[in-house]
This record gives sequence, structure tokens and C-alpha cells, in this order.
Amino acid sequence: MANKTESGDIGTPDSEEHDAAPRAQHELEKRWRDIDTGEVANALLQPLLANEGEWDPPEGVVPKRPLLYLSIGIPDGQALPREALRDALEKVFAHPSDAAFRYGYGDVRTREYLAESYSRQRGVEVTKDWFQMTNGASGAIDVVVRSLIDPGDVIIVESPTYMGTLKNFRGVGADIRSVPMDEQGLNTEQLAGAVKAIESEGKRVKLVYTISAFHNPCGVCLSSTRQRELLDIAAEHGFLILDDIAYGDLYYGSSAPPAMAEASDGYGVITVGSFSKILATGLRIGWVHARPELIALFSRMRFDMGQSQLSHHMMGHFLAAGELERHADRMRKLYREKMTVTAEALEKYAGDHLCFERPMGGYYIWVELREGLSAKAVWRTAMHEGVGLSPGHRFFPADAEATDKHLRFAFCYPPMDQLEEAARRIGIACERVASGDVA
Repeated sequence: MANKTESGDIGTPDSEEHDAAPRAQHELEKRWRDIDTGEVANALLQPLLANEGEWDPPEGVVPKRPLLYLSIGIPDGQALPREALRDALEKVFAHPSDAAFRYGYGDVRTREYLAESYSRQRGVEVTKDWFQMTNGASGAIDVVVRSLIDPGDVIIVESPTYMGTLKNFRGVGADIRSVPMDEQGLNTEQLAGAVKAIESEGKRVKLVYTISAFHNPCGVCLSSTRQRELLDIAAEHGFLILDDIAYGDLYYGSSAPPAMAEASDGYGVITVGSFSKILATGLRIGWVHARPELIALFSRMRFDMGQSQLSHHMMGHFLAAGELERHADRMRKLYREKMTVTAEALEKYAGDHLCFERPMGGYYIWVELREGLSAKAVWRTAMHEGVGLSPGHRFFPADAEATDKHLRFAFCYPPMDQLEEAARRIGIACERVASGDVA
């Protein structure tokens, strides 16, 4: 205990107590300085520690010129509706209520907008009670699997699929199985066989995850025939479908592809979506769309004290002003043009080394390399030439499935005038790899 002076003030501590803090600091440093973080990670995190980061650049490669980014799946930053967003934010600050500055789970106007839009576009009447707001589509997936999945439950995914969602599933200890894709999306014939094989193990499938609209990374849509077949298999075997339509509004044709919840009236189908891909990722505004009884269930799993009310109330004003429809129209035209420029440039500069199908929406071109070329080698060498790509092996659920012949090109983020140059550099990288000059 510290000593008191004659005047009653706190004086100098005893020397033994004075030394206690440095000794404790020394002992703590000895104990934790060289700690293996794997020793403190829980059992669900430990398997993830051995994997490379999903977005890590190739190790040891230094670009010889400033990078052009075909690896980033985010909206064009030059096309942001800054003025409209600023006007919406000013309305939030001008409002006398403090609702935008308290804990909360979104602005009710956003759920009302989603319900009205879905009912109008899909021809199925729903209300705001069919929607729960989340921190992006990834937050929507997270609350769904934390609510439904026990460790060891089987989730079937497409192969390939978005690697970020695989982290959601691994984080709850799911038993992840996969089914391949083709130009019509998830192969439902192989899905039916996989479900029966899993049941023969004495297990059952709890959830099937599909990116049904403009798939990441493949760019394809699940055909209407495959959608019906998937619903039939789900009805027979009793699993839920998790339908990710984060790219669904980025169609290049006349209308959005159908969502599976339309055909099932929401029974057995949980849909997740987001404003991230159509507007801005930093807003972190996504949602779960499901029948109200499931939405009520998911609301019980909300432990994060809500989302950014400031963002949500700004979005409420943005939507009320009709700005999203105007912006979405511009973005569909822009990304269609960017896709065309990128595809034509790839055919011009690298057509001898790769092939692909042009997507009808979304952000991505999924490239298959010609025989004899390694995707990892092209990825590394392209980085050296100054263009960032996403190697295909990272999108496969299991190492045994991963191929070394695919690359994902994201044409959405770079300025239009960089796309042809990026393709030219990719062509150079392919030529280098073909001649044995790998970075």
C-alpha cells in the first residue's frame, strides 16, 4: 500500500510494490513474446491458419510497373453517386431525431423498399417482415449459418465458389462437401448423387449454398431448369437452400434472372443480397430474405448490437429519392461496356493462350488456360508485369479439387482506359510462361 505523508497526501510507494509492475511486465513478455498463435486459436480457427490468405499477392514477386487491378471485385470508384449520397447524408443530419446515432438494425424504409421492389419485380407479395438487415451479404450468411449449423453439419457448395463464404462455413465447423458446375450452374444430377451418398454415410445435408445469379467466380447463372431440379431435390431430402444473389441486379439484358424463392414462395429457400456490388462495399448494407418465421429466428442470433445506423438512414433517404434505380441503370451499362472491352482485349492479346465465355452480368470473367500453361505461373508473372489477378485454385472448396488452369478477371474496378493495357500485360505474361520465363 502506498505511504501517506504527514499532510495526508499519497507518497512514494514501498519499493517492493514499486517493482511489482516491471516484474509482471517482464514475466508477461517472457510468456507471450514468442507465443505460437496457433496454440491459443480455437479448434475452428486452427485449420484456417495453414492456408494462404484468400487475397494475398504471390509471394516474392515485385511488380516492375504500377499495378492495374483485375483482382478486386468492388464497384467502380469513379462512378460512385457521391452527390446523391451526400444529399442523403445531409438529410440524416438535418433530421431532429437521433435514431441514426443509436444502436439499431437498419432503417425500416430500407426493408419497405426491398419488400416493394421484390414484390414488383418478382410477382410475389412480401412485406418488410421478410427481410433482416445485416452487415453486407457476408454478414447475412454469417447470421444464417450461426443460427442453423452445428459443428459437423453438412453444407454442399458449388465447386468453384466464393472463398469468403467458405470461411463463414468453416467458422461454424461445417462439413463442407462440393458439387461441380458447368455453363448452366450447379450440376443438379451430381448434386442428387452426392446427397444420396452423404445419406448412406448416416448423415444428412443441412444446407446447399448456391450463387445463382452471375456466379463468383464463374459468371454464369443457374438455369431455370436447374433451379426447378434443385428445388425438387431439396423437397425430397429436406435440406435448406441458401441462395446468394449479391450480383443479381447487375444484369446486362432486360431483366434480373429469377430467384428461387419466387418458385417456392420462400419455403425452404433463404436468400441473401447486398447493396455492396451495385453501390459501394463500404456501406456494409446487406440483408437476409426469408419467410417471417425464419427472419424471427435469425433475429435471435444478433449479438453485434446492430449495424451502422448512420449508413442505413442515409440509404433510406437515398432509396426514397429514387436514386438507386438511376444509379443501377448506369452501372449495368458501364459494366456491360467494361466487360466487352476486357473480353475483346483478352481475345486480341491473349487469345492463343486462354478461352472464356462472356458473362451476361456481374463482375467476372472466368478464364481457362490452354494446355501447358499453369495458372499459378501466369498469376505470378502477371503480377511482375503489373497486373493483379485472382488465381483459380483459391475458389475451390478442397485442395484436391483445385485446378491449376483457371484465373478470375474482375473488370469492374479499374478505370475503362486501363482495361486494354491490363489485357496486353496478361498476354505478355502468358507468352513468358509459355517460353519458360516464370516470375
